[in-house]
Amino acid sequence: MPVFRNSRSLLSVILSFVCFLSAAGCSKGEPIYRIELLDCDPLLNDSSEYMVVLGDLQEYTGNQHYRPWLQHTMDWIWSQCRYGRKIRSILQVGDVTSNNSVGNWEVFMYHYRQVGKIVPTIVCAGNHDYTWGEDGWQIEDRYSTLFSDYVTYEGTPAEVIERFEPERTENVVIGLTLGGERCNVLVLEYGARDEVVQWAAAYVAAHPDQRFILLTHEFLTAKGVRISKGSSAEVQFVDQSCNTPEEIWEKLVFGNDNIVCVLCGHNGFVQRLFSPNATGREVPQILFNVQYQANGGDGWIQLWEFSPDRDTVVVRTYNTVRNEVLQDPNGTFEFGWR
Repeated sequence: MPVFRNSRSLLSVILSFVCFLSAAGCSKGEPIYRIELLDCDPLLNDSSEYMVVLGDLQEYTGNQHYRPWLQHTMDWIWSQCRYGRKIRSILQVGDVTSNNSVGNWEVFMYHYRQVGKIVPTIVCAGNHDYTWGEDGWQIEDRYSTLFSDYVTYEGTPAEVIERFEPERTENVVIGLTLGGERCNVLVLEYGARDEVVQWAAAYVAAHPDQRFILLTHEFLTAKGVRISKGSSAEVQFVDQSCNTPEEIWEKLVFGNDNIVCVLCGHNGFVQRLFSPNATGREVPQILFNVQYQANGGDGWIQLWEFSPDRDTVVVRTYNTVRNEVLQDPNGTFEFGWR
């Protein structure tokens, strides 16, 4: 078990786990999610706005022993909202599931459902969210994923303003307000196809007065290098249209100055890369992935703070169980926003 900061936190996680096992065993109706009101976290203040980033969730959803840490994380988010803290959105970097199974998706929905009703929660598809072939690695059919069956955004505050394909959500534009200003999240599928990148580039170019965060699963290596060759998507999508992260950078990000930053997961834990675009502005590319941490993720999130008195975003990698900010410059830093 992890080191909890007080007995209440420990008791909360234990009771949450018991409640989950009880609810998961129900055969009729929607399982009842028993939210635990946690303490108001002093890291958050009442004047700033925040965005929460969730890393790869596959270990949480795929292993029942790690689900108390996922529940604690979601309870922490819900609790801070109850205390009036302005969490404006949640972004998740893909690999929601371990194996694209109905069971894994149901676990995610069980933990996400209540928070998703009050906070726009935006998700992208990772490689583990597709069905793999008999070799245990290649993805033979892009439409094998259950992603759009579960991530519909219906009945949530997330505003879908554009789709690449009707009724599907792997490639969408979602509108948000961050730091008091309008900002769109451009969500791209894993190993985006040529036609998807073309659609995205055309949409961003047609809206030069709007800001965009690009959310996609695979972009940086664990060492913070943009992937140009040998991406996982190249290997998994054999004989299918697929762009490497470097190609996505060149075709989409480099020439569009209104793409403020790129957010990804898939590799490592925390990393960042700043690269100049066509105007010379340094574009932050940020990696956050918790799957290799203890307990499937150990309660880690990234917390982005939008303060009214500064022109930068403060990024903190934060452990919601231990109330600990990661002392690593790749996980705790600032970047220009305005």
